[in-house]
Amino acid sequence: MRRFAPTTLAVLLALGATAGCGGKPARPVSGPAASTAASPAGPSAAPVKAPPLTEEEARKVVKDLSAKVEADSFDAEYWKGVAEGPLLEQQLAVVETARKYGTDRQPGPTNTPETDPAVHTWTTSQDDGGDRWILGAHELSGHTVGDARNETVLRWSLFHRQRTGSPWHASFVARAEDAKDLPQIAVGADGRAATGGDTSGLAANPADVCGRYGDYLHTDAGEGGVKWSKEVVSQREAFADGLKAERKSLGDPVRLEAGADTVRTPHGPVWRTTDGGALVACTTVSKLYTEMGPGRSTKFSSSGWAGTTGIPWASYTERIMGLTVLKVPAGAAGEVSVAAQSHLPYSFEGTKYTG
Repeated sequence: MRRFAPTTLAVLLALGATAGCGGKPARPVSGPAASTAASPAGPSAAPVKAPPLTEEEARKVVKDLSAKVEADSFDAEYWKGVAEGPLLEQQLAVVETARKYGTDRQPGPTNTPETDPAVHTWTTSQDDGGDRWILGAHELSGHTVGDARNETVLRWSLFHRQRTGSPWHASFVARAEDAKDLPQIAVGADGRAATGGDTSGLAANPADVCGRYGDYLHTDAGEGGVKWSKEVVSQREAFADGLKAERKSLGDPVRLEAGADTVRTPHGPVWRTTDGGALVACTTVSKLYTEMGPGRSTKFSSSGWAGTTGIPWASYTERIMGLTVLKVPAGAAGEVSVAAQSHLPYSFEGTKYTG
């Protein structure tokens, strides 16, 4: 998980195919990310009631799993014990890519990301023994692929437990836009997070805002009845320039095609905020297909995938998973914006140049 996608590629793939590029409406992604819960661990049984999580218990879950998520492991069984949902899907895709191309990494900084002791948590309020969620926020010190500089970011993460007695799993991670920007979660009299509720007064419907976000960024579907923030609009408008820059840097390959698959429903609960709005977790897998043309190839000096650097590639498809937390304000006139976002390596498929 420490290997984030190179910045230029992540931005380009995150934006996908926009108006005029022949994009189709976003569609659900198959696999674990389309579900908000892990598969049952065994035969169904009546949930056992449990007391609310204490703040100390919630922080321990966040600290322990956040440390495990930072492992640079290519063991699928390891990830099945640590993650679920989108995060598990992403890690298994990376493991499968490593199985094809090897586990060699290019040299990078030797520092290990560290979790700041100040871990902030919010938990859901069900006490019936059913599934329970934790939203965690903490600072993380680490590095990006190809960048030796140390960087501190604020990570928002979701953790899920299917039922009392079952293990917790990390399911979603996103980097806050501002390192000081903690989630402003509404908390009830019992000290636990407010989720769901009446969403009719929000600027967008949380149930389908992820799909509308994917359509707006990655297709020619338009705004979809949502007023997007200027930052989201800028992302959409920047795609054409990004694709042109990629084409130029590769010396005008014969094919360069972008696209995306968006999970249309939110991952996990809708977290209500102190200002009456909501936070919604969304997942998209973006792709970029490149075909260099006869007698041509390109090499990567850095990459989010092991075993892919220093090799002449004639053609390849790169996929990046975008994990985005949308901030949906109260009031019909409000602008929907991005509160936190991460772009993680997903899969790589390539054809080596043999000329």
